[in-house]
Amino acid sequence: MILGLVFFPTFSCKESLPTYVSPDKVIALSVARIEQLNDHLAPPNRPLVRIVLQGENIYDEVFWDSVDIKGSIRIWWKRVPNRYRTLYLTEKNMMDRSQISNHKMMLLPGQRFSLETYWDVRTDNGIFLPSQMDFVFLNRRRCDYNVACGSPEDFVVETSIQIYSRLGYLVAPVKEFIYRPRMCVCYAFPPCNMGGEC
Repeated sequence: MILGLVFFPTFSCKESLPTYVSPDKVIALSVARIEQLNDHLAPPNRPLVRIVLQGENIYDEVFWDSVDIKGSIRIWWKRVPNRYRTLYLTEKNMMDRSQISNHKMMLLPGQRFSLETYWDVRTDNGIFLPSQMDFVFLNRRRCDYNVACGSPEDFVVETSIQIYSRLGYLVAPVKEFIYRPRMCVCYAFPPCNMGGEC
């Protein structure tokens, strides 16, 4: 009788899998658009600036993970740096919230997402900045019916936001933009329509 011995390799149950490490560069964040809304949408007495952030999957694979969107945009006046506004961002700022399902978001390589917010041209402590801008020779600087334009002013936008829980905060390159202040010559007439007399 011949007995064959068969050996089976054994593996220890104590061996652990390597710890998951999130890839380094997954999302590229940028300030994609800054636009001052026109007098029809936001008259001179209620100006608005729309800011759009864009993220793009620059990783060479599909990325799918839990999202926890929180961050801020800081806008400061280049000529008067102590005049600034901080706008806070959450999942509500996502332009297409259908990209998030069950608190997770999947991005294919090259796929993008966007967030938007609006600035009312006020500082954190409520100062209405156009009132501090240059409108010298008001009647000579008419740029539309019943509207005078002030000197353009430079502003700076700094952004820091977390999208995915495990990736931490992303910082977009600093972006500058020009704000062109507008003021109604008579606030009783369009586009301000605030009543009263002039």
